[in-house]
Amino acid sequence: MKHKSELTDYYRGIRVTYPDIDKVEKTIKSLLPDKEHRMICLSLFLQALNEANSYGNNKWGVHYRRDGVRLLVGNLIIFTIHKKGVWLALDKQLLNEKKDTRELLNKSELWQWDNGKWSEYKAVPSINGYYTPSSEDLEIWPIIRDFHFEYIKKVANKYEWLNFKSQSKHAPELLIYLKKELGQSIPVPKYDNTPGDKIFEGDDIFQEIEKFNITHKELPETERKAIVQSRIGQGIFRSDLMKYWEEKCAITGCKLIKILKASHIKPWSRSNNTERLDVYNGLLLVPNLDDVFDKGYISFDDEGKIIISNLMSEDDRIKLDIHSEMRIRKIERKHIKYLEYHRQEIFLK
Repeated sequence: MKHKSELTDYYRGIRVTYPDIDKVEKTIKSLLPDKEHRMICLSLFLQALNEANSYGNNKWGVHYRRDGVRLLVGNLIIFTIHKKGVWLALDKQLLNEKKDTRELLNKSELWQWDNGKWSEYKAVPSINGYYTPSSEDLEIWPIIRDFHFEYIKKVANKYEWLNFKSQSKHAPELLIYLKKELGQSIPVPKYDNTPGDKIFEGDDIFQEIEKFNITHKELPETERKAIVQSRIGQGIFRSDLMKYWEEKCAITGCKLIKILKASHIKPWSRSNNTERLDVYNGLLLVPNLDDVFDKGYISFDDEGKIIISNLMSEDDRIKLDIHSEMRIRKIERKHIKYLEYHRQEIFLK
């Protein structure tokens, strides 16, 4: 098995890249080359991130590109770090109520209202602008923070969770970089339960990775790095399943994406790195089917028809709403080797 800074597999012509922390660091330092300025911007970003997380760890996510680092809550970008400083959304109602305080922003050289395309949001009313961070600023940032935190609260209260498109773009490697750079605890979003059969069982990925590296010192460093990258990349697996199964359960067609589970056919722990992210090694399932499939009480033949174990009673079948007419909605040739493995190794005969 080859190990590179970026490990890449190809599934049906789609390029899947494992996140690389070094790439994040390079991008951020290119965006913010001055260390003092970078540390201030990242610290402000973390303040906003922690505030968003206080309303729920399923409501926010982070993205990064060459031109900026973004914090999203619900359906909206609320904080962006760019080359000159930071862009923030401020609560419009509070700004209108506190006109004297707003006037301080108007007079400050550190604040400039956005007059462009994103000058305001209407879904949750805001007025947006640019702040130039300074280590000597003790007056303006606290004012901006109050307006910004009020806006985060209103956005978090409006949206139940971060929209799915933004979930699929969330960059967990950026959070790992923030922990490394700032030396502080960083919250982790949780949009759904990741596949249960995995090396890392907890919600705090940073503690998981540190513990894994300590307890698996016998493994070569390159192999440990590959496993850690695979853990970070599990979000890619779920995202790919969502796209493949059109955001519906592979059996029932249920569209409640918040409850759907990304279930491996051949378990994660028994798969190689390619199999772990192969979209054909996965089914998107409602919770009851995910659990009985994972534990071997049901399987499927090569045509996708359900096979029910004799160890499941008729009464339990009725209570779980599992019946002999169930089948996988679509089967392709590449699914078959994984289904065969599940029937032979997982299914309870």
